[in-house]
Amino acid sequence: MSVVRSIREKLKEDIEQFRKNLLAKTHMEREGKRRKKGSKQKDVDCKFCRQIKEKNGILFESEHLVVVFGRPHHKGHLVVMPRHHEENLLRLHEKTLDSFFNDTILVMKALEKAIKPDLFNLEYLDNWDSHVHWNLYPRFKSDPDYGNPPVIPNKGEPFKQKTLSSREINIFMHELAKIRSRLE
Repeated sequence: MSVVRSIREKLKEDIEQFRKNLLAKTHMEREGKRRKKGSKQKDVDCKFCRQIKEKNGILFESEHLVVVFGRPHHKGHLVVMPRHHEENLLRLHEKTLDSFFNDTILVMKALEKAIKPDLFNLEYLDNWDSHVHWNLYPRFKSDPDYGNPPVIPNKGEPFKQKTLSSREINIFMHELAKIRSRLE
C-alpha cells in the first residue's frame, strides 16, 4: 500500500513541476523574455486579438481578461477571453488562468443581477477560433432549447436577435464597474 501511495505522490509532484515549467515558459514567451536569437514570435491572425487591439465592443477588461458580447442568438451571450493570445488552455499563465475562471464568475454574477437568468451554460470549444475563450450563455426556462445545449445558428444563418434592454445594460455596466474597482 505504501509503494502505491509513494508512486502516486511522486506522480503528483512530477505533474505539478511539469505544469509550473510549462506556465513559466509560456509566460516568458508571451512577455518576449529570453527569446533565442533569430527566433520569431508567431504572427497570428486572430479576430479576438484584433478586437482587443482595436478596443472594439469591450464591456469589461482587467489585466488578464477581456469580455465582449457574443452574437445575440441568446440574450446576454458573452465571450470571455484572456487579453493575450493563447491557443491552449493548459498553457495560460497561472494568474491569467485564475482570472479566466474566477473573474468569469464575477462577470456572470454581474449579468445575473441585470437579467436574472435561471442558469448559465459555459462553453469552451477552441476548435473554431484559436484564441482561448468561454462562450457564456444565460439560460431561461422560456428558451425553446432550455434543458439542452444552446442551439447556435450557423454563421450567416438568420436568427432572431435577443438583446438586453437599456435598463439591463445599465445595471450590467454598473455591476462591471464595481468589479473593476475591486480588482484595481
